[in-house]
Amino acid sequence: MSAVTGSVRIAPEVLATIVNLTTVAVPGVVAMGAVPGHGLFSWRHDTTRGVRLTVRQNTVSVELYVVVAQGINMVGAGTAIQNAITAAVQDMLGMEVKDVNIYIQNIE
Repeated sequence: MSAVTGSVRIAPEVLATIVNLTTVAVPGVVAMGAVPGHGLFSWRHDTTRGVRLTVRQNTVSVELYVVVAQGINMVGAGTAIQNAITAAVQDMLGMEVKDVNIYIQNIE
């Protein structure tokens, strides 16, 4: 059997979708917020909403904008989000996560 050659490229939208879906699965997260600078009426897929990414080589930095439930421990929820995203990105994509910055925009 001969070796397979070629490359595998992951679209940024796929990475953003993984980050988004992982975030909303964390208890206490109600919704994704709006990324500043994208305008109030700018069109974004629901699965990439609230996510800003910077990718350099095989390393990703994540900025998240979230809405959380009233009464939760916000720092605890933020830490849970950071841990979940780091694990998901490393497990599914094999990428290093440099940092995950979370901005809680509102509570409901």
